[in-house]
Amino acid sequence: MLTQENQVLTRIEPNGGGGTQFLYRVNDYGIVAVTSPQEDVSRIHWEVDVIKYRDAGTLKYDLCHTTELADKTFKFYNDKSLNEFLDKAFVYFKELQDLEKMLEK
Repeated sequence: MLTQENQVLTRIEPNGGGGTQFLYRVNDYGIVAVTSPQEDVSRIHWEVDVIKYRDAGTLKYDLCHTTELADKTFKFYNDKSLNEFLDKAFVYFKELQDLEKMLEK
């Protein structure tokens, strides 16, 4: 089971693929994790992207492959490894937000 820390939404994958999508958020950044329906349990995996939310009031986002954390879509083959990545990502997003605030000043 995936962590619920910083989880803002769980829904059926919106592109019509029939899988499940989890959205996580830490300030302006987050993670989108999607799993497609699979008949063979051994083929289940998560596709994960770093995202940047467009504004604080909505869940609209853009893929963000320009961070040191990720420059591409990742695949995780079990919940444990994805949860470990999420834990590290949450810390990274908090630090990144602090750096961006410092640059604004």
